[in-house]
Amino acid sequence: MELKSKNYIYIFAILFLVLIGIQTYLLMNSFHLKKREIYSKTKEKLGHIDDTDALFDNDLLNNQDATAYYINLVQGKITLAQLENSYSEKAKRTQHVLTHYVDSIFAPLGLEVKLQKEILQITFKNTEQKLLNKPIVVYKTNGNLIHPLELSSGTWATERTVKQLTKEESAITVEQEDKQYSFLVLRRSSFEVVNINWIVFKELTFLLLNTLLILIALIFLFYKTYQNLKKQQKKIGQLHDTVDNISHELKTPIATLKVALKTLEKQPDPTTIAVMTRQVERLEQTLNPLHEPEKEISNTLISNYQIATLLSDFKLAHPDIQFEMNDISTVSIPLNDIDFTTIFVNLMDNSIKYGATKLHISIINDQNRCKIQVRDNGIGIIQEEIPHIFEKFYRIQKNNIHDTKGLGLGLYLVNNIVNRHQGNIQVNSKQNQGTTFNISIPHEH
Repeated sequence: MELKSKNYIYIFAILFLVLIGIQTYLLMNSFHLKKREIYSKTKEKLGHIDDTDALFDNDLLNNQDATAYYINLVQGKITLAQLENSYSEKAKRTQHVLTHYVDSIFAPLGLEVKLQKEILQITFKNTEQKLLNKPIVVYKTNGNLIHPLELSSGTWATERTVKQLTKEESAITVEQEDKQYSFLVLRRSSFEVVNINWIVFKELTFLLLNTLLILIALIFLFYKTYQNLKKQQKKIGQLHDTVDNISHELKTPIATLKVALKTLEKQPDPTTIAVMTRQVERLEQTLNPLHEPEKEISNTLISNYQIATLLSDFKLAHPDIQFEMNDISTVSIPLNDIDFTTIFVNLMDNSIKYGATKLHISIINDQNRCKIQVRDNGIGIIQEEIPHIFEKFYRIQKNNIHDTKGLGLGLYLVNNIVNRHQGNIQVNSKQNQGTTFNISIPHEH
């Protein structure tokens, strides 16, 4: 079953959307794989910073200082706000140094990386008491992390024995007692590659452009293929019409020849022979336009008498048509009789076929050119049809139905003759207002 043109569009649209989906999936996979690769390299380079806390803890709170602060917090010697303030002040002091250090690692790679370490919770093991209400930042680079990723996390256990003074109830003496303080500290390091999307996009630009070019190329190829398919379907339709018209045109002369032959079988008759001769010529005239004539073109220019005879015969064949023509007694026409006849008969026939009741013909010499104009008051030609009217086998349609007989070769032959004489032809037409053909052919006096 033959598919209609719109079905090809639907099928292509579905397949094209599937292809876009596949390409999008592959691009997204590549995008995420590239991001993971960058994150992995970033973690690797940041790992040694997190593993060697001494790089920054000396400027912050080292483990011994931190434990002392935690004991003071438990004993009530300092408040939680004072502990947080201590960390905050020391973090600010080292922020610039840390930022410079991280930038020195990643700036050459085009990456903008932010880093921070924070204490999530401090648990006093003696009583299982949670000492923090919110995380405390230990150190960080400039700026805030919007979408932080975990670099590492872990628990740090610390304990210390502290001598405390005790007083017996029955004595005045004061003794020192050893008390052990044990803490569990949950810490986490986070990082963010701020410009990772832009970096990945730049690295995948070539792949993205190639994908877009492939998709555009597919659309272009489908468009051209679809256009060619429509042209082929149009030509096939024109050829079918041509064959039908030829068949119609051949029926009458063939039938006439059959009758004439039967008459000749009974009795030879010069009149019958003349009829047969005319019908054979009619058959020849019907078939001749289907191929280019293989004979030398006559160099003898048509005479004004031949032109007058041609127009007179045409008027006799169409008595209802009103003809107007300028005086051509002094006009010189650079065409032989065959070319001139082909041009005028085809142009005038077309005018009458498409509703003309008036024909205005003008032939003048203007400087070194012969200008010919055929103007009618017929139904006209729509603008979309005009670029195609000189194509071989093309016939103007009305409501997608050919309502006039013909082979679609008349204007094709006219255009060939004009081109062969290095002239040009222009068409001006409006629907229901008629059509004008202007032909200009070089002519040397």
